[in-house]
Amino acid sequence: MNWIYWILGGLNVVMWGTIAIIFTGKAAQIGKLYQTEDKLKDEPPLISVVIAAKNEQKALERCVESLIKQTYTRLEIILVNDRSEDETANIMQRLSDMYPNVNGLDITELPDNWMGKSHALFQGSKRANGEWLLFTDADILFHPECLSKAVVYSQTHQLDHLTLIPEFQGPEVFSKWYGAFIFMSAASFGMLWKVKDPKASQSFGIGAFNLVKREVYEGIGTHEGFSYISTDDFTLGKLIKQAGYRQDVLFGTKMLGVWNWYESLPQLIGSVEKSVFRYPNALMTTTSSLLTMIYPWFGLFMGPPSARILCAISLLFVFWLYYVYSRHSGSGAWYGIAHPIIGMCLIIGGQRGAFRASTRGGMTWRGTTYDRRNLKS
Repeated sequence: MNWIYWILGGLNVVMWGTIAIIFTGKAAQIGKLYQTEDKLKDEPPLISVVIAAKNEQKALERCVESLIKQTYTRLEIILVNDRSEDETANIMQRLSDMYPNVNGLDITELPDNWMGKSHALFQGSKRANGEWLLFTDADILFHPECLSKAVVYSQTHQLDHLTLIPEFQGPEVFSKWYGAFIFMSAASFGMLWKVKDPKASQSFGIGAFNLVKREVYEGIGTHEGFSYISTDDFTLGKLIKQAGYRQDVLFGTKMLGVWNWYESLPQLIGSVEKSVFRYPNALMTTTSSLLTMIYPWFGLFMGPPSARILCAISLLFVFWLYYVYSRHSGSGAWYGIAHPIIGMCLIIGGQRGAFRASTRGGMTWRGTTYDRRNLKS
């Protein structure tokens, strides 16, 4: 029986140790937007900010106000009300009346084979006049210099697409833990420092900030080309890179924040269902979470002393990964302590998502059920 403990402990040491060593040496190669000068050399291009809002009465006004305060002047803001049932439509109308560069669009029906957010962003893009499109979310807060720096960086590096890893703000600690896990994993295991390399296959896209040239967006077929994929933001980045366009990802530390990504633990668990709604994926999520996120903690108290030491070493590597990530992202250096909690959330969310999708015939997200037979994650 002891050999099982040794194998599990050893596998965790190898996996977490390898990625911790690699990420420690490479993390600094992912740039930080705030370190960019915001002095534009040429006439700044018009940017069309497109925001899809579904029941966002708590966040929308705060987001728009942060955009209005941008030092970047050539800006239009297109708000798309995606079948909201709260005061979102009224807030949009009030903001449109207050600011001449803010326009609102109401959507009352969702066509077949469309995700709600993708459809809303697509409709908003058709109203846009900008040379660049910025797809973002209603719960995002922008530092006044964010867009100026983003445009300067994109022009300097001749980019077609720029995406930013946001900071996670607000009082909800579960959101901060989850955000740190998601983007620490993406940055390290996904080797995001390679995204800028045209020859590398790595790509990325984040719903908080996807700045893309209009001609590039149209060149990959717009959101129509991936209308029924739940991970629309990541897919956008993937298609842009695969088409041969230049792309980069930066830390948005001090420049871009998400306010209360999820306001409660049930919301966080429910978000997992958006990506894990089939039993094979749920089984994979459960297995990997149990073996690599939860077992090392229990392994501290199980098996022979040598196997316990292996688990302790693997946890030290996990803590170090979160620490390195925090040095660049602005997250908490101690967030590694929540690693097994996030693992449990992934397991519960994945299993519940697969069960609900099988009983309802589809994945339910923000009040809409999508047919899982055609839906992709």
